[in-house]
Amino acid sequence: MHRAILFLFLVLSATRTHAGDLPTETNSIGMKLVLIPSGSFLMGSPESAEQISKSFPAYNRKPEEFADEFPRHEVRISRPFFLGKYEVTVGQFRKFVEEAHYKTEAEADGTGGWGFNVEKGTCEGRRKKYNWQNTGFPQTDDHPVLNVTWNDAIAFCNWLGKKEQKSYRLPTEAEWEYAARAGTTTRYSFGDDPVKLLTMAQVTDDRGFKTHPAVQNLPIPKNAKNAFTVPVGSFPPNAFGLHDMLGNAWEWCNDWYAEDYYAKSPVNDPQGPTTGNQHVRRGGAWNSFPLWPRCSFRNWNTPQSRCVNLGFRVAAQP
Repeated sequence: MHRAILFLFLVLSATRTHAGDLPTETNSIGMKLVLIPSGSFLMGSPESAEQISKSFPAYNRKPEEFADEFPRHEVRISRPFFLGKYEVTVGQFRKFVEEAHYKTEAEADGTGGWGFNVEKGTCEGRRKKYNWQNTGFPQTDDHPVLNVTWNDAIAFCNWLGKKEQKSYRLPTEAEWEYAARAGTTTRYSFGDDPVKLLTMAQVTDDRGFKTHPAVQNLPIPKNAKNAFTVPVGSFPPNAFGLHDMLGNAWEWCNDWYAEDYYAKSPVNDPQGPTTGNQHVRRGGAWNSFPLWPRCSFRNWNTPQSRCVNLGFRVAAQP
């Protein structure tokens, strides 16, 4: 971004009241990015672990299971950064695969990924036949890409960075929560109501939770409408103009995961632990019950994990 434009943005963002009007840019593969302003926020759950447990009694979750969302702590994002307005789509990922002659880990290691078995009416995996091109349910070029590992996401960012001559990467966990909250301090970016979440994000309701607490075992009727992913941008954006930060697909973050990281996190631009075995993923997905897509909820997978509900969005420096 031109320095004069960036300076003007920094001045205006200090007084901006409608953050959905934040500057955007579109790169050569048609990806739209929003310039997220610098700022401070409180990272972690705005309600106690005991309150979370009581607010979602059907889940029968103990307060200690939410320990990694605490302590709630101040974080300062010291520099503006670009973040994808939408999750990376199937079409955008296909351009990468074709230009870079890339094979995802699900394809290269021969073990495949996860997918929906139409005959059984449930998800299954790993199976060799499933990968980013085949999830077992319809995916157009405008749907979020799934079954990509953290390593696949990094490879995409590296390819895009060389193509655009810009530093593309995955967002840090702190950047992700800051962007997802968009100035709010509630469970979700629009408030606290889990029922309203069903109209604001592509998630599933919790009627089947007691009988099928593992979402991969949740029965999905053959004639179910909108049971899976939806094209990116199908639901309203948050106040920063970002779509699907909650629901549709879990999103990889750059950070390694550590349950106790919040207790020692620096205030300025935390990058996560220096080492680890699992990377953070955030935001919930199409088959997530309302407990999981809270802005503060933390999840994780190994770098090689590939799931039928897991994708990513990219960040970049101006």
